[in-house]
Amino acid sequence: MSTTLNGQILGRTHYATRAVLERELSRLGLSFAQALLLNALAAADAPLPRAEAARRLVEAVKVPTATAHGTLAELIAATIVAPLPTDASRVALTPTGRHTQQLVAAASAEIGARLWADLSADDLVAAARVLEVVRRRAEQALAAA
Repeated sequence: MSTTLNGQILGRTHYATRAVLERELSRLGLSFAQALLLNALAAADAPLPRAEAARRLVEAVKVPTATAHGTLAELIAATIVAPLPTDASRVALTPTGRHTQQLVAAASAEIGARLWADLSADDLVAAARVLEVVRRRAEQALAAA
């Protein structure tokens, strides 16, 4: 049976793979958005201004800015992220937050390895190329609106 790539297939794949990850995240006491924000903070070269941390979450999952700030506040309340003692407008992972983010990264890597295991390198390269083009087009459409 031949399947045509379309928005429905992409959406169903996204939600299925996200559900697998969210099951693991729930064991860590995290939401999907919280995990993405932890990843953004871990990837930063230095502590981020609160507005920049929120912007990265907005860009990643297209949530309202207020929602992203709420997610950041949740992580601060959980002592996984903390404002800098010398500049409360900037935030960084706490040692617990860094450990938690490492657990998230390990779970994500394991899930990815399991779900993509027997696909050829050529298929993976082609899929990544196509999905990146579609993502860029969708973001251009959002920006134009």
